[in-house]
Order: sequence, then structure tokens, then C-alpha cells
Amino acid sequence: MPSPSLAVQASAILAKLWSRQEIRPDFLEVTTWMPREEVERFRQLASGQQLLLHGGNLLGAPLTEAQLIELQELLSLVDAPWLSVYISLWPWEVLQEARQRGRQPSALDLGPHLEHFFTRVRGLREELGVSLLLENAPGLPGMEKDPESDPETIAAVLEATGCSFLLDISSAQTAAWNWGYHDPREYLQRLPLDRVSELHLSAPRLTENGHLVDAHDPLREQDYTLLSWLLQRTRPGVVTLEYWRDAQTLLEQVLRLKEELGRP
Repeated sequence: MPSPSLAVQASAILAKLWSRQEIRPDFLEVTTWMPREEVERFRQLASGQQLLLHGGNLLGAPLTEAQLIELQELLSLVDAPWLSVYISLWPWEVLQEARQRGRQPSALDLGPHLEHFFTRVRGLREELGVSLLLENAPGLPGMEKDPESDPETIAAVLEATGCSFLLDISSAQTAAWNWGYHDPREYLQRLPLDRVSELHLSAPRLTENGHLVDAHDPLREQDYTLLSWLLQRTRPGVVTLEYWRDAQTLLEQVLRLKEELGRP
């Protein structure tokens, strides 16, 4: 089986290091919220290569016609093989209402919003003519057993939409913490690992109030161990490092990941 390609999230730090051949990954990942001039800059840096495009919370609400046109232009510019987006099931008003009542929202609160999400997925895929990868949510900090990060919910959403899975390892560790798993592998084993097409890599952080949050911190040894464990159970086409803060730390992680993945 061929080894996964390595992608790195585009950043100012990465651009400064671009003259060093050893920092260059197979792909750059840009986002829909980056200024267009930045995307064009990275398009020039990685001339002749496809760029990966991450849409974040793009499916959290219906898109306007103007937003769709802008997204189509962006996809054409970067020549992305797919568009990745979060599984965004919780409308803000549902969360606010639940909090005002002093309780955590449950799966019952989703109601018609779940079908609306499915409709947005199908509509976006048809409008853009590109494959969608759906990414797992970390769960809301301090909320135990958030239904959005429930492995059964994630599996059902992927099955209902026919989309492939972008598994974010940091988000999975955060969700595992919120669901009470002492070992994140117990949580990961319940996810639809057979649908994984891409992995996102970064480390979570434990806050002062005892919450584990998705912080995009540098990878720890335990994260490399977890990556190795996952690569024995999944077949991702791409592994993407989401880190952009310190140049030396970024370089060390890229070199380590190239070694782990067997990339030149």
C-alpha cells in the first residue's frame, strides 16, 4: 500500500521557510477564510501542484449565491481535489436556548436541523461538482457527551451523505476526553475508520479549568504514537499538519512526519 502524502497548512511561517527544500510537503492546505491575496501567493509558491481547500464551518448555515460564486472561483484557483468541511449540526440558536434553560443540548434538540445539514451537503456537492470530506467535531468544551461528537452520530452522518471522512486527531482526543474515555483509542475505535480519506494532525491542550481543547499545539510523542496506531487501521490519502506558530518547531514536525510516512 502506498504511503500517504504529506500536507501542511499554509502560513506565513511556512512561506518564510519555503526556500528550504526539506520543508516542502506534497500538498499545501489553504482555507476559505484566508484573504484571496494570500491564497494566490501560496498558489504561486506551489506552482503546478493542487492545493487542498478547507472550508471550516462552511455548512453551519445556508450559503448565499454570492458565497457560492466566490467558492467556485476559489476552487478553480487552487485546483483542489476535494473540499473539506466540519460536521456542523448545532445551529447557534439551539445551543443558546439549551444554555438558557440550564441544561446540555441532546440529540433530541437537533430535530429538523439534521435534515437541513444533509440538504446543505447535497446542495453544495451538486453546485460545486467536487467531493466533500466531512470532519469530526471536537465537542464543546465542558459539555460531556456532546451529540455532535458522538461516534454513532458521525457514522450516521457520513453514511447518510455518502461523504468520506476527514479525521482530526486533536478533535478526536478532545471529544474522547469529553465522553469520559481514559484512552482516546477507545473513542477512535468507535469511529468509521474505513471511511477515512485524510487525517488532520495537531495536539490538544489542557486548560487551567480542566478542559481539553483543540489548540493546534505542536505534536507530542503520544500524538506520533497515535498516528502510527491509526495508520495501521486506516488508509488516508493525505496526512495534514495543522501548525503555524514557530518556524523551528514547524520544521522539526515536518521532518519527523516525512520520516514517519516514508516521504522524500
